[in-house]
Amino acid sequence: MLNNQCYSFRHKGFTLVELIIMIILISVLSVSVFSRFSGTSGFSEYTYQARLVSGLRNMQTRAMHDARGDYCFQINLDSVTPAFGPPALDYISDTASAKEATCDTDIEFGNPEYLTTNASEMTDAGVNLSTLPGFSFISFNSLGQPVDAAGELTCSNQCEIILTGESAVSVCIESQGYIHACE
Repeated sequence: MLNNQCYSFRHKGFTLVELIIMIILISVLSVSVFSRFSGTSGFSEYTYQARLVSGLRNMQTRAMHDARGDYCFQINLDSVTPAFGPPALDYISDTASAKEATCDTDIEFGNPEYLTTNASEMTDAGVNLSTLPGFSFISFNSLGQPVDAAGELTCSNQCEIILTGESAVSVCIESQGYIHACE
């Protein structure tokens, strides 16, 4: 009887070696998890990629729903001070100045946040913007295809907008109008 009591008492706790091994394992796991979640490590680029795809698709949809040929449905891209957005969203008034404003090559930073970036937002996040081949805007016709300022089809092979920071991600525009995150 005494032997059974000693046996059950002996196996109720952890030994010092087991406790030290558990502390070491928990320490190693916490250090590796902390380093994984402590920095942005490329999340900014993916966020701007999603916003750019959304903005381009929004402008493309506007172009397909509004068949007036005098207006420009475009997203301007600034690679010097990284930013993107439309020049103006004044499609309601039917004046010459409104039509001209939608074709401007500057970015109107007062536009809705889902279509544009702030003036220094991408710079503060450490994200740069470049295009292949070099272009400063993407405009769409009534079929949703990318066109240049003269209304001629562009992106015959593929247009690519590259966002670079800690990692590099791209947005591709196909000649038919398909906008997607590049592989």
